[in-house]
Amino acid sequence: MPEQVRRPSSLTRIIGARILVFALLAMVVQVAVVLADYYFDNPKLASLMIQGESEALLKGVSLSADGLTYTVPRGMKRYQGSNGDYFVRVRTPEGRVVYSNCDASCALHLLPQEVNPPDLWSRLLRRGKPIAVAGGQSFDLGGAKIFIEVAVLDDQERVMWHVLGRELGDHLAVPMSVMLVFVLGGMLLSVKLALRPVEQAAFQAEQIDPLDASQAIDLAGMPREVANLGAAVNRMLVRINALMQAQRVYTTAIAHEIRTPLAMMKLELGNIEHARARKIEQDLDTLTHFVAQITDLGRLEGADRSTFRSIDLAALSRAVVSDVAPWVYDQKNTIAFEDAGPTMVEGHPSLIENAVRNLIENAIRHTPGQTAIEVTAGPGPRVSVSDDAGLLRQEPEPGMPDDGLPDPSGIGLEIVRRIMQLHRGTLEMSVERGNRTTMELAFATDQDREG
Repeated sequence: MPEQVRRPSSLTRIIGARILVFALLAMVVQVAVVLADYYFDNPKLASLMIQGESEALLKGVSLSADGLTYTVPRGMKRYQGSNGDYFVRVRTPEGRVVYSNCDASCALHLLPQEVNPPDLWSRLLRRGKPIAVAGGQSFDLGGAKIFIEVAVLDDQERVMWHVLGRELGDHLAVPMSVMLVFVLGGMLLSVKLALRPVEQAAFQAEQIDPLDASQAIDLAGMPREVANLGAAVNRMLVRINALMQAQRVYTTAIAHEIRTPLAMMKLELGNIEHARARKIEQDLDTLTHFVAQITDLGRLEGADRSTFRSIDLAALSRAVVSDVAPWVYDQKNTIAFEDAGPTMVEGHPSLIENAVRNLIENAIRHTPGQTAIEVTAGPGPRVSVSDDAGLLRQEPEPGMPDDGLPDPSGIGLEIVRRIMQLHRGTLEMSVERGNRTTMELAFATDQDREG
């Protein structure tokens, strides 16, 4: 079973995950620093305990026409009754006690009733942990002044830890969470916007035509680091195209140089009256045709779409039929042309002529004598070449001698395929054995080119 290739993670996901990990790590470190700072500062921690407890106890104060009344709030039951650990006294500036669970031991730690305390005060009752503290805070309730005094002698309900948790939430967790949301969201949005030109370049790279040397990746709007990579790819495309062009020139030059010796050999063979000389002449004709097709293939690979112009397929096909008709009749075959209403196409005239001519030559060379060839232009952007032999020889027929010479139909059809590839079209073949063989050049429509 083939191994499945794991799809790589997106850059947004990688960066987002790493920022989240480091942000959480930073939050853990800050939590530890804040906890250590508050935990070892007993005076500050004691003041926060008094402030938090008095503010929570304030919820039990009610102001009515009969005056102030007090009920211990829900969740503060430790101040209900005298338990020896938590004490509260709620009083007015005149010294009237609205509520108290304070006993004699508690009174020793609180301010005298006739003294108006400051807005917030606290003092440690002993060193170390658990914290023992007494203090109070004054409040203005509907224009009436009220004092709430608290004493914590033995913190059995871990008020200190509740205070530390509240401070962490108010001054660390909430601000850091909000900042993380904005930083992470801004980062993800920035990466997405920065990578948008890269995604467009990837799509553009998929659409680059290898037969068009002028096409390259658009680097506009890319980040500098990615643009450097794109520029390197464009330079590589230029070098590859230059290398391919040199190879085409080399191949074409070799084929061109071979043509002259072949022509000289044929001239010399014409002076020899022998059947074997005629057989060699036929082989030389086949080889000359093969070399000519190699030359045509080299010229084809050097072509590009910048020279395209509007072409009338009917006029072009009619002209090709007129040119090859004498040769077709010499081969004891017939040829006809039909105008079925073709449309205009954008292309290279000489290359399309070459394609139609190749199809006609293949139809003649690979069919028996007295074959009727029909060239049809249209309907639409297409040209077809059909014969009534119904043969398509791609491999040697059983019993046929193998003379070692190349089969020109192979390279001929390859030339036609490449011409159609250059024109974004296709070569379509259909065979009705013993009845008809059809080769059709189907050109791309305007909608196909836009897609």
